[in-house]
Amino acid sequence: MSTGPATGKGQRRRQEIIEGAAAILREHGPQSVSHRAVAQRVGCSLSAMTYYFTGLDDLLGEAGRVNITRWASRAERAADSAERNPVPETTDGVVDLVLEATLPADEDLLGHYLQLVAAGGSPPVRSAYRVGRDRLTTAVSRVLQRVGCDWPAELVMAVVDGACVNALSEGRDVRATAENAIGQLIGAASVLDPDAVILS
Repeated sequence: MSTGPATGKGQRRRQEIIEGAAAILREHGPQSVSHRAVAQRVGCSLSAMTYYFTGLDDLLGEAGRVNITRWASRAERAADSAERNPVPETTDGVVDLVLEATLPADEDLLGHYLQLVAAGGSPPVRSAYRVGRDRLTTAVSRVLQRVGCDWPAELVMAVVDGACVNALSEGRDVRATAENAIGQLIGAASVLDPDAVILS
């Protein structure tokens, strides 16, 4: 940020710009985030970009932080709910909890995974996602601990992501494919440790 918003109104305007950039990032990837595209999205002047941000990398980094916070917050809500409520007594119930924490329900999944891959080519977005991922991983770990599954959160998230990408590439139902993959993983956990999850 070059000069910085001095007022509450300025801070709100800056946040609107960041949220607009984050939405474009989620929908189309970092290559589509430009000063002009964001200005058009939020209805502000191009000069606002240079007033509130030192450059495009500054804006991309902030947008990346918004997105990873969004995903981590979703996982934390799922973990809070899992810890407040009884453990599901069926595999399907456990699978639903895991997917609630790991799979965006309010985003186009093709766009979600395309932008994740594209984020690797954008240093500010890549850095924001890497830093914020610990919070997401911790929340998913809480869900897994609650249902008695000892698989690492990183492994479970990789299984979900891999299943989704395979389904998208082959034109199959994405959620059903992810459900099947996690169900198999939970089944494997129960074979290794019959007390890990409650199955029926």
